[in-house]
Amino acid sequence: MLKKNQVCRAVIEGYSSEGLGIARIEGQVVFVHRAVRGEECDVLILKVLKNAAFGKVTAIHTPSPHRQEPDCPYYGKCGGCDCRHMSYEEELRFKLAKVNDALARIGRQRVQAAEIVGSERIDAYRNKGILAVGKLDGKAVSPEVMGQTITPATARTPPTLPSTPVEIS
Repeated sequence: MLKKNQVCRAVIEGYSSEGLGIARIEGQVVFVHRAVRGEECDVLILKVLKNAAFGKVTAIHTPSPHRQEPDCPYYGKCGGCDCRHMSYEEELRFKLAKVNDALARIGRQRVQAAEIVGSERIDAYRNKGILAVGKLDGKAVSPEVMGQTITPATARTPPTLPSTPVEIS
């Protein structure tokens, strides 16, 4: 039985629909943050549920040929991208499997997508970022107002946030 804070060696077999790596440890499915298919790694177990567990990579013993260093310094902080730690080709493979899995499992269809057509523009196209907002004296404030650093959605297009508090109800 897996336990929280246990470190286990595992091989990443594939991906969840959210892009988490999937490993099987002691017969249990473990969803592993920022893992890439084919890697052998040490996984720190963060949370154990009845039918699954969640973990993160603490050491990579055999890296996947599809692993790459995220090219954005804000990767993993802004919430805009899920796959910057893998090659674009592997991201397309993941997305194709995600579509086909949804067609089969959710839509109960036998049809399969043959390919995901990649884009020529694979950088600087995101229009999503999740930025924290705090509450100070009954007003919504950005982290900058509270003396914290703002994490831009991409290095090329920092967000414009109000520098003065705004009323919230």
